[in-house]
Parts: sequence; structure tokens; C-alpha cells
Amino acid sequence: MTERPSERTWRPSGAKLVPWVFVALVVSTILVVACSGGRGEGVDVAALPEDVRPEYQLFSVRCSKCHSLARPLQSGITDDAYWAIYVERMRRQPSSGIAPSDVPPILAFLHYFSQEQLARRGGS
Repeated sequence: MTERPSERTWRPSGAKLVPWVFVALVVSTILVVACSGGRGEGVDVAALPEDVRPEYQLFSVRCSKCHSLARPLQSGITDDAYWAIYVERMRRQPSSGIAPSDVPPILAFLHYFSQEQLARRGGS
């Protein structure tokens, strides 16, 4: 039985598909790197003091579950009392995964980060 042209399913040849897949992969990689480069997503862990790294790790895991790390890190908040309110509000979100025992280390990191930001701005 001969297949009529209208019944055929179009399939690209493997030889023609490979270059396009490679090009698409390269372009998507470039876009991901370019788009994330200016985002300021997180901090350089190696630049943090050793005693702050575990607190940052907890902060990054818990807080990135619901939003980008840029949201709190670029917020400009430097007041510890405001951070306490903010983190408690986030903790109460149904799927945040932030336990009450996570709050003190997260606040300790945010205090450290806020003080660093203030120092960079000249104490303003």
C-alpha cells in the first residue's frame, strides 16, 4: 500500500536536526547567562566570613523557595526590627518551609548583610 503525500508525517532528517539542536542549546545557554548576570542573585559565598556561611546557606535555601534572592538582598532594608517582621511574615506563608528555628540564623545573616551594605554606602 502506497502512502499518499497528505498522510505522511513530516520528520526532519537526523543530519539536519543536529546542527539546529546545537545552535538552540548554545543560544539558550548564552541567554540564561546573560539574563542572570545582572540579576544579583545571591552573594559570593567565598567572600563571606566562615561563621556567616551556614546562616547564608539556610537563608538561600529557604528564601529562594518562594522568590529570588535578589528580592530581599536588593530591598535596601537595613533595620533589624523590619527584617524580623519581614521574615516572620514570610515564615507564615503556607509553603515557605521556614521553621521557627530557622528564623534566628536567617535574621543573623540579614543583619550581617545589612551592616555590610550600610558600610559600603558610608553609614547612611
